[in-house]
Amino acid sequence: MISETLLEAEQKFVRSGVIGVGGTCVQAAEATTDELSGRTVENALRQWESGHTEFPHAAVAAHYQTVGRHGVRPHLVAMLRNFHLDNRAHHVLGAWLPMTFDAQNGDYLSYVGLDYFDQVVRFDDAQRVDAFVAAAGMDLALLEARALGRSAHASQVVRARAATRVVTQLDRIAPDFALDPAVAAAGLAALAQPCADYSSFASVAAEALNGVPDEIGSAVRLTLLPTTRLHDEQMFIRCIQIFEGLYRQVATAISTAIRELRRGLTAAAKERLDRASIRLEAVPALFRVLTTMPVDAFAIIRGFTHGRSAVQSRAFREVEFACAPLDPRDFEHAGRIDIGEDTLQDVYLAMRKTHPDVRVVEESMRRLDRAWVAMKRGHWGITLKVIGTVPGTGGTAGASYLKHAATMSLFPRLSEVA
Repeated sequence: MISETLLEAEQKFVRSGVIGVGGTCVQAAEATTDELSGRTVENALRQWESGHTEFPHAAVAAHYQTVGRHGVRPHLVAMLRNFHLDNRAHHVLGAWLPMTFDAQNGDYLSYVGLDYFDQVVRFDDAQRVDAFVAAAGMDLALLEARALGRSAHASQVVRARAATRVVTQLDRIAPDFALDPAVAAAGLAALAQPCADYSSFASVAAEALNGVPDEIGSAVRLTLLPTTRLHDEQMFIRCIQIFEGLYRQVATAISTAIRELRRGLTAAAKERLDRASIRLEAVPALFRVLTTMPVDAFAIIRGFTHGRSAVQSRAFREVEFACAPLDPRDFEHAGRIDIGEDTLQDVYLAMRKTHPDVRVVEESMRRLDRAWVAMKRGHWGITLKVIGTVPGTGGTAGASYLKHAATMSLFPRLSEVA
């Protein structure tokens, strides 16, 4: 259960009058009494229950974005739980509805919406994953531009610029999605102005976001279900979702490179690993957004999401398990993953003795290692800034755990053949 102290701290943020960074979300600030009370969404659910309409996904998501998962009235939560029991066979409702009643017992997967993601986006389709990542990036920028339009305080200006910069990097973060170059150009034009008007950029980005496949756009809209009314949590969820997409693409690149090496396709393996590195080398743009998180805001979010740790990310662990054998102590907080094949390091070292041409892959492996370690160091640095040295979630030791993780190479035995 959430403590009264934590609820009071969230209430203080919401009543501060600040919209955006360090304050309430735009949806809560603009909501009507009926939207805040849940009457609007309850009426929509009753209509669906009587068979008159399609399930009101958008209305439910909008209510959760307005009041947070912990602010939804218990009888509405009970309705949604019952709907899930009756519709578990429906692959979309069955995967999405649990996000609406997991406030007390949810995990990282349900927080980010990964089960729903698997059903709709599919982790094994690089173009669809990148479409989701690009859409999440544009939605992040639009979220911050909208907040800036309501409250142009200094912290919100910094956040809006950082989020816009993410969009200008989408050709590196999500290269398998053909984003209209006009979107990045509009972002760069806005960033070039000291006192930028983001309305033109927002218009271009919104049009591009509407152009993604319908089911991808729906997945982006419906997986933003924060636990609080804090604007910062909506940013936080979007960033986590983008990272999840990146992890999945990197893990897929590594497993594919292993198969290509075995088939003697060294040039293809090298190119695949280099493309994965390019994605990771663009991560600092995301970190700039995350560093705008106020410490006291994150303390509240962390309290509401305790136990939902990114250490539970399967895609992240798949990257490290696919690269080299791990010491059991290195995954004591997350559990082992069986990748079902030899690691990239094993395959490379075995082939290096008999296939000299495979050595062209080594520099690409080292580049990937540098990019991955740099990303983990960035995570460690943000953790020190935002939560300090207090214990972490998921059973970890917090910043000290991340510091140790940041020193771990993806390919420790490459130093033997340097």
